[in-house]
Amino acid sequence: MGRKPKTTGARARDPGGFKSVLVRINADGWRALKILAVENETTLNALAVEAFNDLLKKRGKRAVIENPLLD
Repeated sequence: MGRKPKTTGARARDPGGFKSVLVRINADGWRALKILAVENETTLNALAVEAFNDLLKKRGKRAVIENPLLD
């Protein structure tokens, strides 16, 4: 058996198709990010996805990271 072919559409957004990232930050940074999320009516996950995509663009790569929590 080989690898499953890459899918697109609704099945590609299956949370099982995503990887997790664990990040350790200091308490002040955590509070600042939580406040930023509340002020922007969003989640920490959404802020992280935005930040990672900005980093990819800054380094000349395509912004390909998706938020699995969005429909």
